[in-house]
Amino acid sequence: MKAHSLHQARAGFSKLFDKALSGEPQKVTRYGKDFVVIVSESDWLGKANIAPTLGSLLTRHAGSQRLEAADFSRPFSQKRPLGSDFE
Repeated sequence: MKAHSLHQARAGFSKLFDKALSGEPQKVTRYGKDFVVIVSESDWLGKANIAPTLGSLLTRHAGSQRLEAADFSRPFSQKRPLGSDFE
């Protein structure tokens, strides 16, 4: 992917536009740092669906795992003597 300065991109925007439409993303820099990438809409929409959403990951995980009920046999108000675990 070739990088173009913002000044060059403004001067040749139609060329950048045509290259992006042909499937070649174009990087535009500002003050020598990465700024934006120009891509065609079809490329953008095609790549946007690659990464799963958090909701779909959680749904998939919950469906594959059997959730066990927590053990609440000891009420929360019951005090446990300190240090009894270390004897």
